[in-house]
Amino acid sequence: MSPVGKFLLLGMLAALLASLGDACAANAPRSLQQLRHTAWTSRDGAPPEVWALAQSGDGYLWLGTGGGLYRFDGTSFEKFRPVKGESLPSLNVNSLLATRSGDLWIGFASGALARLSAGHLTTFDLGLPPVPVLELSEDRAGGIWAALGEGDRGGVARFRQGRWEIFGRSRGVAAGAATSVLGAVDGSVWVAADGELEVLRPGADRFLRVAASASDRPKLKQSPDGAIWLTTGARPGLQRVAASPAQATPTWIVPPMTVNPRAESILFDRHGNLWGTYGSGGVFRLDGVGLGGSALVAGAKARFGLESGLTSNLANPILEDREGNVWVGTNLGLDQFRETSAVVATGLPTDSRNGFRIARGPSGSMYVTSSDALFTAGPDHIARKLIRLPRRPLILHTDALSRTWIGTDRTLGILSGVTVRDVPLPWGNRRPFALLEETAGRICVSSVEGAFCRKGGGWTPEPRLGTPGILPMQMLRDAAGRIWIAEGNRIEMVDESARRLFSARNDLALGTVVVIAVRGRHVYAGGDFGLARFDGRRFVTLRSDVHPFLSRTAGIVETAEGDLWLNTVAGVVHIARDDLDEAFAHGGRPVKARVFDRDDGMPGVAQQDSWSQTAIEASDGRLWFVTRLGLAWIDPKRLSFNALPPPVIIKSLVSGGRIYAAAAPIRLPQGTSNLQIAYTAPSLSVPSRVRFRYQLEGVDDDWVDPGNRREAFYTGLKPGSYRFRLMAANDDGVWNRRGATLEFEIRPTFFQSWPFYLLCAVLALALLWLGYSLRMRAVSERIRARMNERLDERERIARELHDTLLQSVQGLIMRFSNIAQDIATIPPAHHDMLDALDSADAVVVEGRDRVQALRRWSGTRSLSDAVGQTAERLLQPEEIETRVIVEGAERTVYPAVADELLRITDEALFNVARHAGARNVTIAIEFGTKALMLRIIDDGIGIGIAPTAAAQGGVAGHFGLVGMRERAEKIDGKLAITPGPVGGTQVEVTVAAEIAYGDRPRPIWLAWWRRFSTERSDG
Repeated sequence: MSPVGKFLLLGMLAALLASLGDACAANAPRSLQQLRHTAWTSRDGAPPEVWALAQSGDGYLWLGTGGGLYRFDGTSFEKFRPVKGESLPSLNVNSLLATRSGDLWIGFASGALARLSAGHLTTFDLGLPPVPVLELSEDRAGGIWAALGEGDRGGVARFRQGRWEIFGRSRGVAAGAATSVLGAVDGSVWVAADGELEVLRPGADRFLRVAASASDRPKLKQSPDGAIWLTTGARPGLQRVAASPAQATPTWIVPPMTVNPRAESILFDRHGNLWGTYGSGGVFRLDGVGLGGSALVAGAKARFGLESGLTSNLANPILEDREGNVWVGTNLGLDQFRETSAVVATGLPTDSRNGFRIARGPSGSMYVTSSDALFTAGPDHIARKLIRLPRRPLILHTDALSRTWIGTDRTLGILSGVTVRDVPLPWGNRRPFALLEETAGRICVSSVEGAFCRKGGGWTPEPRLGTPGILPMQMLRDAAGRIWIAEGNRIEMVDESARRLFSARNDLALGTVVVIAVRGRHVYAGGDFGLARFDGRRFVTLRSDVHPFLSRTAGIVETAEGDLWLNTVAGVVHIARDDLDEAFAHGGRPVKARVFDRDDGMPGVAQQDSWSQTAIEASDGRLWFVTRLGLAWIDPKRLSFNALPPPVIIKSLVSGGRIYAAAAPIRLPQGTSNLQIAYTAPSLSVPSRVRFRYQLEGVDDDWVDPGNRREAFYTGLKPGSYRFRLMAANDDGVWNRRGATLEFEIRPTFFQSWPFYLLCAVLALALLWLGYSLRMRAVSERIRARMNERLDERERIARELHDTLLQSVQGLIMRFSNIAQDIATIPPAHHDMLDALDSADAVVVEGRDRVQALRRWSGTRSLSDAVGQTAERLLQPEEIETRVIVEGAERTVYPAVADELLRITDEALFNVARHAGARNVTIAIEFGTKALMLRIIDDGIGIGIAPTAAAQGGVAGHFGLVGMRERAEKIDGKLAITPGPVGGTQVEVTVAAEIAYGDRPRPIWLAWWRRFSTERSDG
């Protein structure tokens, strides 16, 4: 191979190795110091003396303490209280085990054991002298193993097929205390007892000794590569033993040293890192040793103690939950370690009076200035101080030639090794200024005194970039060669010799422009009130009143993929490219974004600085952000995402001061209307971001979004059966849509039951009937009053006729009688006079009949008799056969009504006699309970006019039918004149019973009541 080919091959191998190195670095686990640490103490409700940890299948973190058993859902600690009739054998819990079947086993310092299954507690007594249950483990077959030990007493026990079995010397277990038991993945069981390590292989019935040091209360764990690890105090360190029967020489690993190097507990996380706790030294971690190989030697070591924020250096249990968080229990509280998307840069001051400035450094590192120093910070090392700065830095910039420029309020310098070489400014007086790299290596500065540029030599004026009388804050050049200058609340664009100004009048509604940024041809501006992007003609602004997380945008980075990352007072905001384009196309719509804040590892919110960018992309693709409390970086290719939906638990229902467990359907007391339902979702990573949705079927029309509130309240509920449904989402918006349900029933009181409603309906109907009856009675009374008035008037007329006309006529007759006697001697005159007197007598008789007719109806006559007499008078019985039919029990008819009915009968029969040519007439009187009906039917030639004319009152100029209809209306009756069923005519009059009858029957209920009262009095 030629030298050139060898050189090219070496170059390709170097590039490949570099890329592999970058990939390995990107996927490397975060150091212990880079993890997010959260602590809970008694001030947060956490119990002290945490000696055991376990996570059950429902997501709860269980804590075994010296004061009882607790469970934690990420927000609150709840002491376990057994159901009525059950109790814990002790409050001093030593060990916990959550099994694959969902049970929780509890070991006590008293030697007792208990199993919590489906909410019920079962206690077991091993029948041994009381020694603490130090550890519990589950083997591959589901058997439960317990290590019992104190001093030189103890042993090993197994629970299988419903009973406990003790393993002693006869089964190969050394006599004395057993401090640890481990069910291995291959089905074997390992025990550390009385200073020995023993193993029960699959299929064997006896433990065999393994050559290893198991002294000083060892604890056992199996690493991902299958090895068995022991903690031991015989010599400082941890011991690794091969799990296979072929024995190998144990390997010793030395963790970070403390005063008391004996480890209390160890754990291998999902990345193969070994975690351990010290009895007086906090927490330590050995990176990658669980994967074997070179990591046993090269793995990084770190310790985290009280000085770093641990609740106490006296730490014991350690656990990794199903979301990848590591939990540590101490004698003073509970600690959590978890990976976050944002990683805080360590080694920098936690506060800088004048803020921080950042610029790109070599190989993915960053240059950082504080108030008085320059640092270099990287993702894989602690920040190192390079030099002390004599003045307050305002500008930090690395140009295309890898020169780092540092500007203060009066000077400009270039970093050279560990010193800063001063570059005199083009003006003599102290002036704030802005710096711009116009082209590669050509640096320009601008202040109120003008703009100057240099490349290699001295400064030369550049009037094109000047802003006379205005102090520029920031200056940038885009890919098209345009210069953008931030000037307070406006931006000026310089395009060769042309200039254009953008302000609020041109849609740049940002308030103070805090930052400007470019990526290719995209130009962004951030400010007090949002984010703006130049679309080629103008700036389009996304206002913070519509998008609150865009308020006070102080840092902007657009990645090569087109995504936008912003540093704002809400935190770091990530907007995907498509969502960003959609937002600028429709500014009034909410934009989809992800916000990274303190829960994601950010040390604070964006530093508010109008002189420099607070967000920069490093050469390795990581994004660095400046806050008032320091720096943090985010790797866009390695964002933490919790893909595990949270379990959803309805804890209880509370009503009337009573708590109901959310188990079987709940039956609430009568009259219940108000209640509250407590629920949770044990997602332990960021519980403050867990969101809920619930719906009470039949009450809520749609899902209710209470945010992260963990109680639902309902008032004014009615009796019935209800179903409460609940869903939850974890911190990254992954929903558990299956959720949980709770069914409950509210029993009705008597006043809410259907018999009561039926009674109310009956009462309402009775009231309606009573009202109707009273109304009809009032109407009847008014009609009768009107008829009585008419009858009174008729009687008055009758009296007047009787007292005046008839008496006068009678007097005249008497005088003419006397005269007739005097002229008896004159025969013709006497005969004529007698004829005249006969006629006068006939007039008197007829007048008396008329007077009698004007008098009231006599109640001594029945209506049927009166109708029959009228028929005999008007119809010739020898020519027209007449029948009067009475239907129902005959009742007394109100006189005025009877009178009108007789008048209608007179007119109807008169028409029959004169016009019908009938042979038969039937008069039917029906005494109904609801109405009185008079029906006159003849078999004559039929009515001589059209039915519509009859309905309207007859033929013009004839008043018979009109009179009949008017008489019917006077008694609130209905008159119908229709063709008869077999020819002829039918006249039918219907009058309501309340109006027609003169006898008023007492109501049925009153009759029954009187009958009941009589029977009681007789009894």
